[in-house]
Amino acid sequence: MAIYHFSAQMISRSKGQSAVASAAYRSGERLTDERMNETKFYKREVQPETMILAPSHSPEWVQDRQQLWNEVEKSEIRKNSQVAREINIALPREISHQEQTELIRGYVQKEFVDQGMIADVAVHRDDQDNPHAHVMLTTREISKEGFTVKNRDWNKKELLVQWREQWAEHANQSLEREGIQDRISHESHEKRNLILFPTVHLGHVAHEMEKRGVQTDRGTINRDRQEYNRLVVDIQTYREEKKALEQEKARKQEQRQQSERFNTSAERVHLQEASKLLNLDREPTLQEIFVKCKELDQWENQVNKDDQQIRWKEETIRGAAETYRWVHIFENQRQQAQQQLESINWMNPFKFKENRMTKEQAELDMSKAEDQIKSRDKTLDAYREKLGFHTEKEFHQMQRQHQTDYPSLLEESRQVRGHIHQERKVLEKAGIAHQNAFVRQVASYYPKRPEMLHISLETANKLMDMKQANGNQVVPIETIQNTLNNRKEEIHRLHGELDRVDQHRLRLQRAEGYLGNFEKHHALVEKIENNPFLKGKLLVSKSAKQEYDQAISTRESYQDSMKKEGISGRVDLEKQFHTLVKMEARVPALKGQIQSQEKGLDLLGAIMKGVEQAGRDMQREQKRQQQNLSITKNKGKNRQRAWEMER
Repeated sequence: MAIYHFSAQMISRSKGQSAVASAAYRSGERLTDERMNETKFYKREVQPETMILAPSHSPEWVQDRQQLWNEVEKSEIRKNSQVAREINIALPREISHQEQTELIRGYVQKEFVDQGMIADVAVHRDDQDNPHAHVMLTTREISKEGFTVKNRDWNKKELLVQWREQWAEHANQSLEREGIQDRISHESHEKRNLILFPTVHLGHVAHEMEKRGVQTDRGTINRDRQEYNRLVVDIQTYREEKKALEQEKARKQEQRQQSERFNTSAERVHLQEASKLLNLDREPTLQEIFVKCKELDQWENQVNKDDQQIRWKEETIRGAAETYRWVHIFENQRQQAQQQLESINWMNPFKFKENRMTKEQAELDMSKAEDQIKSRDKTLDAYREKLGFHTEKEFHQMQRQHQTDYPSLLEESRQVRGHIHQERKVLEKAGIAHQNAFVRQVASYYPKRPEMLHISLETANKLMDMKQANGNQVVPIETIQNTLNNRKEEIHRLHGELDRVDQHRLRLQRAEGYLGNFEKHHALVEKIENNPFLKGKLLVSKSAKQEYDQAISTRESYQDSMKKEGISGRVDLEKQFHTLVKMEARVPALKGQIQSQEKGLDLLGAIMKGVEQAGRDMQREQKRQQQNLSITKNKGKNRQRAWEMER
């Protein structure tokens, strides 16, 4: 029977504890505590299975157990610091070691590591009846540079309650996947309405007597209470199992009703065929169909590999046979050349020249044949290594056996592929039936909008996600459209405000340039007008007069430009720059509002596009049906006319 045990405690210096020593004890590794300048090692009969899980942004050294916990110790400076948190968890002994490891890994990753903690996990299996895991957790945030601030939120009691509850949830899911009926609960005996009697303290005298087999009054009381408690737990377990069976029965009933409501009769047949394929007494879930499809993919991959191996062997044997054929050809050539040499009659002096030419040609033919035989023999060495034969006799035996097996192997491969294809076809139809039922279920939330029956699976998933995010309340399409429009308008307005800030800044920058040039030429004009000598020079110097007139003209031009930019002078410019500073101070808030408005905007837009597309699809379907109806009516009229004409 699966048991529930989940306890949490802090590893603290005030208790004389060390994170390094604790990690060494739980992992069974030899670790050096740099703070204490001591080596910690605790020998274990069964070496624990260990792993370190850390957030993705953690530095690489966190995977080194010794460095990890020494860095933890360095980050704490108080003598009573809490250096780590430890969770002790009982693992279900009903599942395999591999399943236990995957269970604790998945739980720790989701509940601790994904929240920012580093987890050092050690699974102890010293006692086969009591497999359990020690999980040491860091208490500080981790960055690429190392540990930073302590996260006090991780100390909240509500979080501990959540961890306890989620462990029961994870463990029960694992038990269910393995087809095990047992379940565990994080709730206390009181919440489960279990009234259990505590045992009494034996004392050392009674304890020694009980060890010797002598029954004592206190021992008898404890045995009676233990038997009573066992019966209470067994009865409660029966009740919980019965309740679970009733819930499963109700779930199946609800599933059947939903199937009858949202699936066509043909789709229900497809689901029943998938149930037979998966050996289920109910309709398969999408997850079960997906898992089976993955198994078929793996099976097909293996069949393809086997088929490739068969065809590779066929080609390799054919290549080796061809090489042997050439070896025999060249051996015959060598033998013929040898026979030709032996047939030369050297006793006839009149054919000496002819015999010498014959000898040279025969020796040349023998040499060429030898070279070819050696070359082919090297090729055969590669075939021997690939196919695993040594002699030509062994090769021909292998060749005959392969020729016998080859057709049947290909036929078997073809049949297996056909079987896989058939099963995949059944599962695909069942998957489509599930998807259609899901789309119809989502469409049923919007009875006044017939086009919803034509939405895609993707749109249906988005609508269901929105429903769940809204407290399982259906969000009307009109509300989605209005929200989308309002958000777009608000984003447009906010961008307009940002544009106004940019335009205001650019206007003042231009005006500042105009004002600087205005002041420059105004100073030149005043210098001439306030200086009698320069003023008098205007009467006698044509160039001075032109320079003066040009300064006045330029000053007036810049003054006009300033007026166009809404600036009257230096004081006015500074006043408007002060206003600009206030406007720019609002820019981060405006950008934050834009980001807030844009959050989820893609989802809303995608839903509305999906609904609009569904409306167009519905119109096309209606038009197609009307055309088919019109064609049918015309055919009926034509048959009626033909019948009347025959009469």
